Amino acid sequence: MEKLTNEEIREKVRQRYASAITAKTGCGGGSGCCASGAGKATAAITGNLYTADDVTGLSPDLVETSFGCGNPTALTPLYAGEVVLDLGSGAGLDVILSARRVGSGGKAYGLDMTDEMLATAHANKTKLGVTNVEFLKGTIESIPLPDESVDVVISNCVINLSVDKDAVFREINRVLKPGGRMAVSDIVTLKPLPEWLRQNLAVWTGCIAGALSVDEFKSKLRNAGFADPSVEMTRVYDPVDLGFDPAETRDAIGSAFIRAQKAKQVLQSGVDFQIRPATAADFPAIQALLTAASLPVAGVDAASGEYVVADLAGKVVGALGVEKSGGAALLRSFAVQADFRKRGIGEALVRHVLGQLKFEGISPLYILTNTAEAFATRFGFVKISREEIPAALLAASTLGSACPASSTCMKLE
Repeated sequence: MEKLTNEEIREKVRQRYASAITAKTGCGGGSGCCASGAGKATAAITGNLYTADDVTGLSPDLVETSFGCGNPTALTPLYAGEVVLDLGSGAGLDVILSARRVGSGGKAYGLDMTDEMLATAHANKTKLGVTNVEFLKGTIESIPLPDESVDVVISNCVINLSVDKDAVFREINRVLKPGGRMAVSDIVTLKPLPEWLRQNLAVWTGCIAGALSVDEFKSKLRNAGFADPSVEMTRVYDPVDLGFDPAETRDAIGSAFIRAQKAKQVLQSGVDFQIRPATAADFPAIQALLTAASLPVAGVDAASGEYVVADLAGKVVGALGVEKSGGAALLRSFAVQADFRKRGIGEALVRHVLGQLKFEGISPLYILTNTAEAFATRFGFVKISREEIPAALLAASTLGSACPASSTCMKLE
């Protein structure tokens, strides 16, 4: 059997998805990832991936032109101000969902090699009026972005289509910032596939023939520099639904969530940066940090509360404020510059403030957050209702009106 060349595979993939999007055939119509012209196969793999809440306000056409096998935007927290990259972004659904979550201070990139896909994605961006989205043309083996420029890389049933997966994982590691995350949904194999199937172009463009095994995924990610990759199976497909011989492919093909994190480069407080009280001259920088993180700036000035900053070579790269009332305190206005997140600065700010409040005998402590619930839990904060926060604290901070009702309220005794 003559083996397929990389050029043959890439060109067939390009043609396949150009045709799929031009025909406006969605996941239920027989074209797209995980199908080779068979509607049953498409429905088996691409159906029921997004909840109604996920796609509120989006047109059915946009959802139907997602050719994926999962919802990568649900795999990892996306925080305000972060930069997200979607590999093989297609018509742009996952890019637009990511852009919603990172807010106006963040950005979502979509990378695709197919002109027809990019044209549709640009049209969807314009139609929705999304401003923090940019679509790029290129291959996922050579990402057209600088080193350490992205917080999160996502992908939806695309890596299996690559002809050089080692290059893909090296590129993901290159563009991720220290501590950055990879969260993808993809097809995986659970046992070896027949060679005839591996060499079938239609099956390759249908996301099956090029799929990695669970062990191959982990091994290649480790070789690319990721320390602890994980593969979480989400579905195992019935070979009859995929149009394959059950005797050869039973329990052999599934989809999974694959996660990995780039090694962090932790900075040391007192060595690489200093924690110090904020001065009046720091507040423009503090307000800029909050704005970039889509956090309220109302009441943030030298006359309100007490603030500390992380000072790195004379530049304010993090800030945290405290409002005190009646022996209790509310932590507020917590932000770290995007380039320095996950490097120990946020933790140093919180530990400094908690230590100072403990020394002063102030307790309990409260916090309202939209993005840092998991982070606050590490310090012992627990969720409470908004009504449990003393009204005087909320009034003093103006956060009672500035923070949305959906904010998570937390308490530390």
